[in-house]
Amino acid sequence: MKKCKTCSKENFDGAAYCQYCGSKLPKRPSISLGKKNAASSLAGTGMRGSSLAPLGMMSIENSAKELGEVTVVKNLIKIQPLPDGSWYCPDCGELNQSFTFTCKGCGRDFI
Repeated sequence: MKKCKTCSKENFDGAAYCQYCGSKLPKRPSISLGKKNAASSLAGTGMRGSSLAPLGMMSIENSAKELGEVTVVKNLIKIQPLPDGSWYCPDCGELNQSFTFTCKGCGRDFI
């Protein structure tokens, strides 16, 4: 869960914008590998919990996009409606009215 610095509410992991006030949420720090690539940095290290599967999936998604064969779906984050039924999009921060099932800012579907 990510905590919003503006309103102090907890948001689901993966949300880029607060679902309670629409403010941009801080990104998690990423590990910089410098000039090395992730595969060579992790391969053979014996680190528990390290996996190259995300890199493989990224390669498959990029190839599919290039070929135009597959539409890659964004992270599906549950929408947290406000008491009046309106909702802030976790992907773009747009405030959407109640009974609207598609974000008017980015086209994300209400889940």
